[in-house]
Amino acid sequence: MKTIYQILLPCLLLAGIVACENETKICDQTLRTELRIAFKKKPDNFNRIRDTVLPKVTLFAIDQGKNRDSIFKKAPLSSVFLPLSPVADSSIFFLQVDSTAVPDTLTFRYTRSKHFISPGCGFGTYFFLDTMLATKHRIDSIAFNSKSVINSNDTHLTFFFAE
Repeated sequence: MKTIYQILLPCLLLAGIVACENETKICDQTLRTELRIAFKKKPDNFNRIRDTVLPKVTLFAIDQGKNRDSIFKKAPLSSVFLPLSPVADSSIFFLQVDSTAVPDTLTFRYTRSKHFISPGCGFGTYFFLDTMLATKHRIDSIAFNSKSVINSNDTHLTFFFAE
């Protein structure tokens, strides 16, 4: 009888750990709703829009205390995912598209809405963009594709850059 408990107890513990790990992965994917921004070249004379890869993107998140938190540092990118603050109604970022460019300041103002995911995951946050302010040192123009940030699969904004 004691041998059965010695075998059964470790098996049950292992099954519990595996089950929790799966739910944690699902919760992480479901709880994260990030703002996605695509980079494109400004339309040419024939009104063609082309994707672009910016060679050395540096991106910093700025909190209300003016602390800088690096998100990307000198990485070639064609789009970025920005984590919006679930406890504030705005988020500020510095975007430098190459090492010699003057950085642009991006300010997002939004409303937040909690949504229930599951008893194990708890609540997540949806964001609804109200305003987007940006300096235009390197950014030529901005297009809103979707003001509702409810998943990270959509492209919410497009930044256009001149040649």
